[in-house]
Order: sequence, then structure tokens, then C-alpha cells
Amino acid sequence: MSAPSALIADDEPLLRERLRSHLGRLWPELAVVAEAKNGREAIELFEAHLPRIVFLDVHMPGLNGIDAARSIARRAEIVFVTAHENYAVQAFEQGAVDYVVKPFEEARLAESVARLRARLAAPQPLPAGLDAVLDRLAAELKSRA
Repeated sequence: MSAPSALIADDEPLLRERLRSHLGRLWPELAVVAEAKNGREAIELFEAHLPRIVFLDVHMPGLNGIDAARSIARRAEIVFVTAHENYAVQAFEQGAVDYVVKPFEEARLAESVARLRARLAAPQPLPAGLDAVLDRLAAELKSRA
């Protein structure tokens, strides 16, 4: 399995850099492939790079992080890193793995990294209906043998 990749989306450059720095210490093999300063840019960069993980702030100019998560729609593991505690329910409704409140301690981010590593290591379920197709193919091959 190749090294996991990530996108960081936050409108504050210093906060993007702080998150990138902490992630570099906690998960050296994680490749941050892009950084976005708003939700619309996050979606564009997500489509261009298709990272496995997206770190999103909630409040960003233009399109917010919740709407960006809706657009990414479970195609990546999403962690919200935000100063706004009151959006956690909406974040989890969009499939978030975690919700980290800023300012965060590195230990709290380490918990999120552990959760992400566990999710990425878990076997991925087959797309709906694919298991039935594979069962039929296996039965057909068995009958021909």
C-alpha cells in the first residue's frame, strides 16, 4: 500500500502550516499533496489529487467546510480542524472521522492520526452489489471446472 495522501483546507496560512508541521512529526509518511484557502479550492484540489484524507476548517470564505465535505461525499476520510465547536453534529453527518477544536494540542491531533491510521488499515467493504457479482462468477467458474 502506498503512503497515504492528504489535503489541508484552512483560510489561515499560519494554521495550515501549524497543522502540516504537527502532521509531519506525528505521521512522517503522510504526504500533504495540497493546501486550500477556501472550500471551493478544497474541492478543486481534492478532484485534482484525490487524497485519502482531508483536513477541513468549518469557516472559510466562499464555500464553508461543511459544504466542501458534502461535495467530497465520503470519497476520503475527513477530519474537521476548527475553532467552532457547534458544527460537530453536521460534520459527523457528512462522515467525518474526527472533529478537532482549535487551538489543539499535539496529543489531541495524535489521537486523530491514530483513528485515521486504523480506518485506513481496516479492510474496505466491496461496493454495493459487487460481492453478489463475484459470488456468481465464482459459482460459474466452479461449475465449469
